[in-house]
Amino acid sequence: MTICTFTLHALPTRTALAAVLALGLPLSALAEGDSPWLPIPGDLSISVNQTQQSGKSAYIGSTELALTAITGGGADKYTRSTTQLRLGYGISDAMSVDATVGNGKVKVGRADNDKGQTDSVIGLNWRVLDEFESPGVPTLTLRAAAIFKGSYDGGRLAALGNDANGVEIGVLLGKQLSPWFALWAEAGLQNRSDNVPNASYYSLNGRFNVAPQWSLNLGVANKKYSGNLDIGGPGFAPTRFQQVRAERTLVKGGVAWAFAGNQGLALNLAKVTSGRNTVKDDSVVGLSYTYAF
Repeated sequence: MTICTFTLHALPTRTALAAVLALGLPLSALAEGDSPWLPIPGDLSISVNQTQQSGKSAYIGSTELALTAITGGGADKYTRSTTQLRLGYGISDAMSVDATVGNGKVKVGRADNDKGQTDSVIGLNWRVLDEFESPGVPTLTLRAAAIFKGSYDGGRLAALGNDANGVEIGVLLGKQLSPWFALWAEAGLQNRSDNVPNASYYSLNGRFNVAPQWSLNLGVANKKYSGNLDIGGPGFAPTRFQQVRAERTLVKGGVAWAFAGNQGLALNLAKVTSGRNTVKDDSVVGLSYTYAF
């Protein structure tokens, strides 16, 4: 309870929530969201994703507190709306490239609100093992990406992200176990500038093809920033918000429909189940449309 008391009475409430908002939101609310299976060489895909997030509490250290307490009554709920455009292109049988840009808006009651361009990502994927060419092995893909910070203020209450450039490396592993069931996993590391701690992430996912054009997805994802600095803990100061240790785990599920041979719609749901120095999303709803050329 020592940290809680310090947080509520000695720490500026607006900047306290600014830290958990900025550190708690990954590029994609549903985890990093990549797949080990690459597009067909020469194929170009365009995806538009709209995500709505909302919650009424946040973790200060590992203690969950209501936003009304953190903001001194200035807000009892936060909402975030993010629109992203992602382009993917198959360079060859074993390589693809992708780019993601977006805009977001955060509202925290009467306390603060902001909008602007979210972080952009350009990624390169290299498939080193292909289960369809060599039966018995999984599909293994290596990924490298550059992260470019968006046009927002990372130190304010309604921060849209970490406000720092960075790089990412990842490994994706998947296997089509039967015509109706597939599993895949993703793990990676991120390094950012401006004293933002290194981050690690992973996700485990399953896909069930319940009909020729319909599939269900289930998964769990985690993202963790290194270090031992908690908001309100020993050594903490408002100038060190970007150095705070943060972590969040979420469960997710969704349904996808493929139609017209080259188009798809997907509805994804998620919820944060545990965290540290981060917002607790009670509801994450994502709707995406993909068109392949």
